[in-house]
Amino acid sequence: MKKSCTVFLAICFLSLSSFAASGSSLSYDLSGGSGSRDGETYSEIHLGLNWFVQDWLNWRNSIFTQFGTEINTVYGLDSAALFNVDAYTSNRALGVELYAGPGVRVATEKSNAVFGKAGITFALGGLRIGGGVQANHYLEDRTDKNNRVLGKDETQYFIVLSGGGVL
Repeated sequence: MKKSCTVFLAICFLSLSSFAASGSSLSYDLSGGSGSRDGETYSEIHLGLNWFVQDWLNWRNSIFTQFGTEINTVYGLDSAALFNVDAYTSNRALGVELYAGPGVRVATEKSNAVFGKAGITFALGGLRIGGGVQANHYLEDRTDKNNRVLGKDETQYFIVLSGGGVL
């Protein structure tokens, strides 16, 4: 029986970077999280590069691995065009950022997917706090280590806690 998958994925950006500061076009981040789907827990780690093509457009690419005791380990790349809007004070000490856009996941273990992602982040100095959602639609049937069929649709809810730094 195929089930729809719902996941809570908590993401913590580890004091490397979040969104680019004024005048910078590249930033990077390291994130990790855990969640569950179909009663199976897993962890996911991302190393991302954000390229702000325009102030309002971030082309985000992150390599990732997803692993757990009952799931097949997955490696891949998430690539997304995230449309951004933000409002900051003149010194960028306080602000809010909204982002949304489509993406594609190219991965092992028949885990290729298309996705939509959206979120909000509040800035206070170098600290960013926020959250969002990523809805994945997998293109092939997938199974876990016990050969149980996983759902084609998965929703990941995430929180963002980040420090500052840009390239």
